[in-house]
Amino acid sequence: RTGKMPREDTMTSFARIKDEVNVRLPQCIEEVLGPVKEYNPKQVEEWCNSLGATVLEKVQELSGNFKYIVNISLMEKKGAGFHTSSSTFWDPESDAGTSYRWENKALICVVQVFGIGM
Repeated sequence: RTGKMPREDTMTSFARIKDEVNVRLPQCIEEVLGPVKEYNPKQVEEWCNSLGATVLEKVQELSGNFKYIVNISLMEKKGAGFHTSSSTFWDPESDAGTSYRWENKALICVVQVFGIGM
């Protein structure tokens, strides 16, 4: 997704906005995936693109002082095991990440957001 970064602000540590990001993530997921009642592999790309754009828009509203990475994992809920993890090498004073797991009767979704200070 391309677009202008929001106005300058004084927030320079992603850890300081992490709680608000965690509040917005389930709202974004519900907006995009809440109405989905069954898994459809032909719609997964559309769901992921829409969710990624929604999450990016919401986190950019919080602060424009970061480069953001949004990773979405989406799978059909069939009782299979599901695990995801990330490793990072960054400045812990400015950079951080968070993840949120959401599910309904048809889907399991994990959204990871990383904020890298500029």
